[in-house]
Amino acid sequence: MRKADVKTDKDIVEYLKDWPEFERKVYVAAFKIPRGKVSTYQRVAKMAGNPRACRATANALHKNPLYPIVPCHRVVRADGSFGGDEKRAAGRRKHVREEGVPIKNGKVDMSDDIVFG
Repeated sequence: MRKADVKTDKDIVEYLKDWPEFERKVYVAAFKIPRGKVSTYQRVAKMAGNPRACRATANALHKNPLYPIVPCHRVVRADGSFGGDEKRAAGRRKHVREEGVPIKNGKVDMSDDIVFG
């Protein structure tokens, strides 16, 4: 299967069949975050079946082999800030702003109608 053929959560699992199960679940969870919404590392970890694995979730998304199919830029810290180095954080901030997510003082406005999951 080619990356371009990945269109569904089942395709993600097939494409990443040799990857650890938890990471596959993280990518499937992040895949489901709709445009114009964000989720947190903790919420994605919970959707992947391990709510305490926030750091493991962040590490998995950091090496996302399916970007932009799996929109890892839509996953933020609980306070709405963007993790990682400032250059990458600025890029993710720009992407979510372009998707209609409200940003205030460099952070996502974490209102109930914006947060997914």
